[in-house]
Amino acid sequence: MLHATALSALLCWLGCAALIVLGRRRHFGLDETAGVQKWHRHPTPRTGGFAMALSMMIGILWLMHLTYISASNTGLLAVSIFPVLLAGVIEDLRRHVPPLWRALATVLAAALAVWLLGASVSRIGLWPFDAWLLAWPPLGWLIALVALSAMPHAVNMIDGYNGLAATVSVMIFGAIGYVAFKVSDPLIMALSLTAIGALLGFLFWNWPRGQIFLGDTGAYLLGFWMALLSVLLVARNPAVSPWFALMVLVYPVWELLYSLWRRKFRQRAGTAPDTLHLHHLVYWRLTRMLNHDEHPDPRQRRNAATSPYLWAVAAFSVGPAMLWWSSTPILMLCSVVFVTLYLLAYRLLVQRRI
Repeated sequence: MLHATALSALLCWLGCAALIVLGRRRHFGLDETAGVQKWHRHPTPRTGGFAMALSMMIGILWLMHLTYISASNTGLLAVSIFPVLLAGVIEDLRRHVPPLWRALATVLAAALAVWLLGASVSRIGLWPFDAWLLAWPPLGWLIALVALSAMPHAVNMIDGYNGLAATVSVMIFGAIGYVAFKVSDPLIMALSLTAIGALLGFLFWNWPRGQIFLGDTGAYLLGFWMALLSVLLVARNPAVSPWFALMVLVYPVWELLYSLWRRKFRQRAGTAPDTLHLHHLVYWRLTRMLNHDEHPDPRQRRNAATSPYLWAVAAFSVGPAMLWWSSTPILMLCSVVFVTLYLLAYRLLVQRRI
């Protein structure tokens, strides 16, 4: 199983190196430097997701060779994730794809996963909702559809600084793989380890210097993959609390929900991008002292220094999810505590009190 992890890491490392050279020499897939959410000084390839997708695909084929996954399931996985990858690739190469079309692509991918892979929510650990889900399965399909289609956008939203989304994803896949190991689910564990391998190969080039970015392809792929594995892990293993899936993903999920609420009701900005996410506030408030060092590019230094603060934030969700993966009451309490601490930290940062 670790062979697939090592293979994915090596292939992603090589793929990113080739794409960096291609971007510099042929200007392939370069990200512009102008924009409200642009923090890099030089055009940088945003094609890291291409290398990640290819390396994960080859890793899964190797898992199929090792009989961890069947050929039929491999094909169903490929069909389900294709709309997400297509939307990401077009956005990374052509740019400015309307948000509605990207949203429809993720909804289509989620619908295919529900239909082809049986990704459904059959319990949430609350009465009488579990009885309703048992009596009316389409309700569970709808919940899974919303979760699977929203997570790609959630990960894309936290992909703001070097190493942020990729390292948070490593933590999430590590937790999913750990719980899969505890409940003896080799398929979910193998798929998690394959994603971790690809992420490690990518992170070599992305943090701290930011020589290549995930792009929409990488963010959408990671978000869909972690949501799918979380839903399947809970559906396949009754011992795993349904709140594990929420707790392990709560940082990107809450970032998405809170940002949508803030833009809609506080700023009246709809889906327009802004620089008021938690990671932006950390960049402006907590890394300002690095401006006084002798680093040749203080802006790049602050970019790289922002991510570890958010890794700590993610640890407050991933850690409890790993510790109490089978206890619904504790995970429910941890979710409330996480949201409360997030709102407190956000308020303090906005008010310039930290």
